[in-house]
Amino acid sequence: MLFALGAATLAGVMALGADIGVLYYNWGVLQKAADAAALAGASYLPNDTTTATSTAKTYATSNGVLASDVITATPINSNSEMQVTVKRTVPYSFARVLGLTNGQVKVTSIASIPPAVTTVNAGPGSPISCGGSDCTSGGTVVTAGSGSSGSGVPFPGSCGSSGTGEYNVLPIALDNQTSWISGSTTVLNQQDVSNGTGNSNKWPDAPGNWGFVNLCGGTSSGSLLRTAMADGYGGELTVGNILTTVVGAKNGPVDQGLSDRAPTTASAAPASFDYTNPRAVVIPMVDFSKDAVTGSSCTGVCNVKITGFMAAYILSVNNGNITVQDVGLVIPNAVGSATALNDGAMGDIVLVH
Repeated sequence: MLFALGAATLAGVMALGADIGVLYYNWGVLQKAADAAALAGASYLPNDTTTATSTAKTYATSNGVLASDVITATPINSNSEMQVTVKRTVPYSFARVLGLTNGQVKVTSIASIPPAVTTVNAGPGSPISCGGSDCTSGGTVVTAGSGSSGSGVPFPGSCGSSGTGEYNVLPIALDNQTSWISGSTTVLNQQDVSNGTGNSNKWPDAPGNWGFVNLCGGTSSGSLLRTAMADGYGGELTVGNILTTVVGAKNGPVDQGLSDRAPTTASAAPASFDYTNPRAVVIPMVDFSKDAVTGSSCTGVCNVKITGFMAAYILSVNNGNITVQDVGLVIPNAVGSATALNDGAMGDIVLVH
C-alpha cells in the first residue's frame, strides 16, 4: 500500500516537473519575442504611435508568437516607452493525471527612449568618458574629428554624398540659449561676422542664432555648401567637443541646400515621421559667449564648445532663416543619457523591463 502510494506521488511530481519544464521553455520563447517587439516598436516613438504598435506586433509574430497567443502592444509614459505583453495557454501532457489541463504563460517587455543624447553619429568605442556637462577623452576636452574610429575619441567625418537627407546632423551650430519646447515653432536666424572689417565683430550670442562651423570641410559658398546643407554631416560629435566657426557663408547656397530638404512650406510637422525624413534634423548647440580655448570674446574664427543637440522639423526656409517645429526624434547611432539636456534628440532604444 505504502509503495503504491509513494509511486503514485512520485509519478505525479515527475509529471508536474516535466510540464513545468515545458512552461519554462515557452516563457523563454515569448520573452525573447516580446523584447524584440518592444525594441522594434519603440524606434518609431514618440511621433508615430500607429506604426510603433503595428511594428511591435509584426516583430512579435516573426519571433515565435502564435496566432492563438494574446498580444498587446501599447505606447506608454507619454509615448516614450513601448510595452508589449504576450499571453499563451500551454496544454499539459503529464499533469493531466493530477487533473490539470493547461497552464498560463505571461511575459512583459518595456523598451524606452533615452531622453537625450551626448553623442551623435557614434562609432565603435563610444561612448567616451562623460562627466558633468562634458564628454572627454582622458579628462581632456577634444576637438571633434580628432581621433580614429574605435579610439574612444570622436572620429572625423564628412558630409553625405549619396543624396538629400543622408544624415540628420546639419553642419551648423545653434546658440545654446535657444529654448526647445516640444511642438512649438521657432525661427532660427543665420548670423555671420564677416562684414569687410577683418572678421572682428562678435558672434551674436542670443537665442535662435546660428552660424556655420568647420564640418564638411568648412566651405562657405557654392555647390559644396549647398550639398553640405542638403546631405548633412556624418562624423561623430560629442558634448564637450570643440568646433570652429566659419565666416562668410552665403545665403544663396544655404537656402538651396535647406530647400532640397524642405522643397515646400509646411504648416506643421506630420503626426507620423522618423529620422529618415529629410526635414527631420539634429543641430549641435554651442556656447557663443566666449572662445572655448582662449576664454576671450567669440569673434571671427572662434572655438565653440558643444553643449547639447537639438531636434527639429524644418517647415520653411527664407534667406538663411529656418522656421522649425521643435520635435522629439530618435536618431540611430547615438549615445543616450538620462542626465543630458533634453532638446529633443534622443538616443538608441533600451530595454527597461
